[in-house]
Amino acid sequence: MYDRTMTDIDKFYSDGERIMKRAAAAQTGNKKIAEDLARLFQVAARGYDVIAESLSNYWIATYADGLSGENERKAAIEWFANVLALFDGEFMPDMDFEDRDWDEIRETVSAEAETLNLDVLTSIMTVIVERKKT
Repeated sequence: MYDRTMTDIDKFYSDGERIMKRAAAAQTGNKKIAEDLARLFQVAARGYDVIAESLSNYWIATYADGLSGENERKAAIEWFANVLALFDGEFMPDMDFEDRDWDEIRETVSAEAETLNLDVLTSIMTVIVERKKT
């Protein structure tokens, strides 16, 4: 018997892939795909509302136009899943962001530090410092 509980990140991947499949079948435009994926991320990042919204807006402004291929769409899901992992303290050594993304994440987290649980803030800032993204 396979007994594995689906994590929030697993669910995000599954739902993100479903959005991409639907978009491919319907030939949905990049803007709509980006908005749907960002909305899914914001739901998955419940409890981090202001930060999730800010990072979603950043991602849309930075990456939404480049969602034309399957690899780019998979990278989009991966980007948001990595942010969720960062929020949940599950950020693995093989996960990473572009330097400009780290800058945005650091600035956003710093700006909203007072709204975050201290353990979450410490976890995120530890990863940023360990990666030398300060």
